[in-house]
Amino acid sequence: MKKSMIIAIAAAVLTAGTTVCHAQTSQSQQTEQKQEPVYEQDKVEQKAEFTGGMMKQIEFMMQNLKYPKEAEKDGVSGTVRVYFIVEKDGTLTDVKVPDSVHKALDAEGIRLVKAMPKWTPAKVKGKAVRSKMVLPVQFRLK
Repeated sequence: MKKSMIIAIAAAVLTAGTTVCHAQTSQSQQTEQKQEPVYEQDKVEQKAEFTGGMMKQIEFMMQNLKYPKEAEKDGVSGTVRVYFIVEKDGTLTDVKVPDSVHKALDAEGIRLVKAMPKWTPAKVKGKAVRSKMVLPVQFRLK
């Protein structure tokens, strides 16, 4: 059987998004969060990041990303851009893939982001703020 190689490239960049809260937050926190602004990455003093930095993020992705069998069978590869919001407490919400590559690859990208631990939130004037992010996840067959 043909072996798959997964190459995960992690880079958080400026994106657009809306707020739909994830199960990591309580109902009252969700209401509060929806009322607070969501910052673009170029509007914050300190950008949100995976706790431990880029190398830990890549390590996490390499250990947890799985090439979907359906995509492998279909011979599909590509880059899935997963959009999400990093909340003030570091939880990740509104995880979505607006531009589909392949339903199985999209689902795996979403699953991977939802499995991530809390991030270090962005800051403005020394205070944690909500921020928009996108994570490109690259899938390649070999």
